[in-house]
Amino acid sequence: MKRLFDLFIVAIFLPLLLPILLITAWLIKKKLGSPVFFRQIRPGLNGKPFNMIKFRSMTDCKDKQGNLLPDVDRLPAFGRFLRSTSLDELPELWNVFKGDMSLVGPRPLLMEYLPRYSDEQNRRHCVKPGITGWAQINGRNAIRWEEKFALDTWYVDHQSLWLDIKILWLTVKKVLFRDGIAAEGEATMPKFMGTPVKRLAILGASGHGKVAADIAAQCDWQDIVFFDDQYPHKNQLEHWSIIGTSEHLFEQISQFSAVFVAIGNNVIRTSQAIKLNEKGATLVSLIHPKATISRYANIDAGCVVMAGAIINPFARIGRYCIINTSATIDHDCQIAQGVHISPGANLAGNVSVGEHSWVGIGSCVKQGITIGQNVMIGAGAVVVANIENNITATGVPAKPKKEH
Repeated sequence: MKRLFDLFIVAIFLPLLLPILLITAWLIKKKLGSPVFFRQIRPGLNGKPFNMIKFRSMTDCKDKQGNLLPDVDRLPAFGRFLRSTSLDELPELWNVFKGDMSLVGPRPLLMEYLPRYSDEQNRRHCVKPGITGWAQINGRNAIRWEEKFALDTWYVDHQSLWLDIKILWLTVKKVLFRDGIAAEGEATMPKFMGTPVKRLAILGASGHGKVAADIAAQCDWQDIVFFDDQYPHKNQLEHWSIIGTSEHLFEQISQFSAVFVAIGNNVIRTSQAIKLNEKGATLVSLIHPKATISRYANIDAGCVVMAGAIINPFARIGRYCIINTSATIDHDCQIAQGVHISPGANLAGNVSVGEHSWVGIGSCVKQGITIGQNVMIGAGAVVVANIENNITATGVPAKPKKEH
């Protein structure tokens, strides 16, 4: 369907655009000289090279050593006009007719970029490149490369005939307003040199660490390694490497973009996180893409929020907390640092939980309840009264069993 749509549009508009093509070619010949066309090998579908053709918009001026001058010195006023009106792109209709390109798709960039893409960025080649695309109507050359690639992969995941029609229509409006032609301070986009690798160190090679690493991978952390005090007897956690102890991590903090502490024990997790923070580590929070977080909720550093968890407006989650799978934290709850809210636990509105407390699997806490510090709420408990510090409470309704 997409191919038929491309051919249909080209068949209708190419004859209408022919006078514009001829006049543009004549003006380029007169103002810029030969050649009229700019040809370059670009990556197409699945990265397969093809010969892209455009109208020439830059001169071939060189310095005394024979090197081409920077773009800004080779792009004359007439060339800027061609680019701002997208007239330089019209010959690519021939590439569309041949089947190398589509009317709509990610722009074909330079072959030299191919080894610089991350796996996610490389997905932009899962469709044919286009004359225009989702990134072109959402910033064109005025946005960062990473934003552009994210828009490209969004298009790959959501492509449809109606989306193509929308993009073509918005492209016409974009061209008329000449919006987003170049990056700030540049004649064109600066070269893509690759996205800096985000390195994450996780302290604690446990089951909790596996979950944290999986969430980190889904949040675009490319290089994830573990540190654990069982090293070197333990040097692998599934496919992730364990490369040292906690002391090694303290010595290597500067080598990582961020650190996450994946230790189940609330007190030890908090203690280690504080040490790392004092040594200058950036403690990151990991939030699963399928967690639901209100824009008005606040989550401090060093937390993990797992799949299916819900955090409602004006809830505040302190540092180094675990909000486990499918836990719900309603409006205005105050969770102190180092707390663990277990899978399926439900906290109604205005609940306060003191530091280092643990709310068990499937438990429920009534609205407005205060749970003290170092409290353990048993699995399936229903908390309908305040719980004092250092208490273990279980049952329905939850009753204090012992002080610890």
